Amino acid sequence: MSACQPNSAVTDIDPVVGADAQAHGCKGSAGFVWSAVQQRCLRLFEEGYSFDPVTDMPDQTLKAFLVLAPEAGQSRQAELFLPSSATPIPLEVVHTPEGDTRPLVLRNEQAQVMVIRVRETYVMSIQGQVTFTHDAPIDSPMNSLGKF
Repeated sequence: MSACQPNSAVTDIDPVVGADAQAHGCKGSAGFVWSAVQQRCLRLFEEGYSFDPVTDMPDQTLKAFLVLAPEAGQSRQAELFLPSSATPIPLEVVHTPEGDTRPLVLRNEQAQVMVIRVRETYVMSIQGQVTFTHDAPIDSPMNSLGKF
């Protein structure tokens, strides 16, 4: 009959909602992540640029998100949040000559990530394979990347 008696060694503790703050204080349960380039917590789905998986990759259903650092001189940075990566990938802005028809605008050589602009679409390749795209409206801050 001991199964019917409360065990004094076991205590029922309700989990505290929102008590999952990361090292920087971002609450993952509320959708927040730390952005090193923005130096603050943010929600990727609200403030990041979403990149959709390409249609010929049916197993990839989750989006990637790009976060740009505030404009500050020639050393603008970005970071890429991939669904398959626990940490964001830092990207550097590549300055390309005016009139380049398919300019490379962001890259990380070590991770083999490149973002190329093709008209109003940004094409992301990872390790030589096109994986995500982003359609930017004409007034998007993405369109100013890489321009002198």
